[in-house]
Amino acid sequence: MPAFAQEQGGSGLPGQLPAGEVRGVVSSGLGEWGLSQRFPDAALWLDLEGGARTLALFWPEAGLPARGALIILADEGENAGSGLAGALAHELVRRKFAVLTLGLEAPEPALEKVLERSRSASEASPDASSPTTIDVIESEVVDRPEAAYRAHILEEIVAGAAELEKREYELVAVVGIGRGSNHVVSFAAGLEASPALIWVDPNFYPRDAARLAEVLGKASVPRILELSGSDDGGQRKASLGRARVEGFSFQSVGAGTEFSPQDGKAIAGRISDWLKPQ
Repeated sequence: MPAFAQEQGGSGLPGQLPAGEVRGVVSSGLGEWGLSQRFPDAALWLDLEGGARTLALFWPEAGLPARGALIILADEGENAGSGLAGALAHELVRRKFAVLTLGLEAPEPALEKVLERSRSASEASPDASSPTTIDVIESEVVDRPEAAYRAHILEEIVAGAAELEKREYELVAVVGIGRGSNHVVSFAAGLEASPALIWVDPNFYPRDAARLAEVLGKASVPRILELSGSDDGGQRKASLGRARVEGFSFQSVGAGTEFSPQDGKAIAGRISDWLKPQ
């Protein structure tokens, strides 16, 4: 497969990067320049607003006919070729899917604190002298950075989908790994005709988890698959069922364990089977 060809005798497989390249020190914090040099045939720079660019890796299907294309959004702090995202891409390509992978830059510590906050501003006391209100004021100050962070990631996914459309691929599913699951929901919710959603070991922010049923209830997502070993998956299935969100499937994989790149083959097999025509 030409996309796996490597310079200077590299392995040619996504997900098999030298340890030092997983989180390089560049402006994005994801080692994009080094990654583009490591995978020159797969590197795809996507143009964003304001002259910015982000690096995706595009892997064409290994055989014909192609079964469609998938976008994989890596877990927080991982680039487009590292961790489970890279290993999963390799295995899905072998199953005749084209795959475009995107990294997910971690938020700054102050923003991460806000994202982890479970209580929304609307639930706070209106008493301006209380510590609660001080927290609300603080959250309002950082709302703009949070919105900018989320909008930037959404823009990257949209740019990736546009690139696949330009190459005449049908986008059949969007995969979010870990924290990436938060953002693929936002992407799908904004589409009139959404592809399938797949969450791999999802790690939702508290506010996103609380609004999940409401958001999906208004979206046009045809099917949702969750692959995880967490008890939260079963609870999520019950919650979405009560909200009458249709098409949700939960598959328990390796109860109580975190996924690693070595799980890429097994997870790809689950995804491939689930995406077979019904």
